[in-house]
Amino acid sequence: MGFKFFTLLRKEVIQFTRNTVLLVIVLYAATLDVWMAAQVTSDLKNFPIAIYDMDKSQKSYDLVRKLRPPYFVIHSYIDDEKKVQDLILGDDVGAVLIIPRKFQDNIVSYRGARVQLVLDATTSNTAEIAAGYVGAIIADFQNEILTKEWQVSTVMYKLMPLIRSETRFAFNPNLNDAWAMTLQEFFTIFTLIAILLPATAMVNEKQFGTIEQLMVTPVKPYEIMFAKVLPMMVVFIFASFICIYTILIPLIHVPFMGSLLEFLIVTTVFCFTASGIGLLVSTLSNNLSETVLLTLLVLFPIMFLSGTWVPPEAMPPWMAFLVNFSPLKYYLDLGYGIILKGNSLLFMWTEFLKLTALGVVVFWIGAQRFKKMFG
Repeated sequence: MGFKFFTLLRKEVIQFTRNTVLLVIVLYAATLDVWMAAQVTSDLKNFPIAIYDMDKSQKSYDLVRKLRPPYFVIHSYIDDEKKVQDLILGDDVGAVLIIPRKFQDNIVSYRGARVQLVLDATTSNTAEIAAGYVGAIIADFQNEILTKEWQVSTVMYKLMPLIRSETRFAFNPNLNDAWAMTLQEFFTIFTLIAILLPATAMVNEKQFGTIEQLMVTPVKPYEIMFAKVLPMMVVFIFASFICIYTILIPLIHVPFMGSLLEFLIVTTVFCFTASGIGLLVSTLSNNLSETVLLTLLVLFPIMFLSGTWVPPEAMPPWMAFLVNFSPLKYYLDLGYGIILKGNSLLFMWTEFLKLTALGVVVFWIGAQRFKKMFG
């Protein structure tokens, strides 16, 4: 078995290195794709907002002046209530701040004042972020009125019965979006690669009619299967290594707090699980185009159920239960735990055990399907 298996491994490595398109895809996923994800941020930048100032007072001017770049850009000042709806419907602005009459009079007479913010919630996430930014600006404006206009002393202000919150962000204290975006892209794109590589290696044999030639040679079906999977796992781990030491750490400055060895162990187990899915895909498809389509069809539920897009807590109970069968969910938990929190596998042994058990089951199903077709 040793020499025959080694010969099969050598054949797979040579085939992979000669496949220029696949090489470019793996290198792109490991470098440029992850780097580009860091250029995207969820911070609010130049959000278009219109102002409907019915008071036109010094106080309203002071409040509007706080809505400035780089967070907000004032698109227009309007003087007709009908234009509020026109601007929102026409996608000209994302929000309209309405300042009512007697805004300043109410403040100087100690009665308090109100403003209204109308947001375009078709892009709900952006609208929610914008509302949070405006709320923080109004809170700051209110504090200035308390201390400067109403002459509330600093000592008295601290003694006032207000609810004060102190927020501390652990493991990413500066809320660096680049870390989150690149790591999310890293885990997602490498899931695609981990499924696609073994699947394409197998389907190429079917498409070019060489699988029959392999089956008449004195090699067992499981030797063919492992000869396809093992080189692709090595490629996957090598690509992960390249991504970590050329993009994540030197360019994005992601703090790798945990053990690289433990992360590579987790990556190997995840790749083993994804290879089982790849084997299953290869038995269901007859050519490369079907393989790509089936891989995408499998990938999206895995991503959706991983918590990448929607947290499991926001899902209905039956869907939250299905999260337990997404290998990417465990890879994300273990990966974030090792890279950002510095956790050890011993500390996260339950997640690691679940990922391993899921990997064994998925790979067994893929292998049985493969043996049934080619055994």
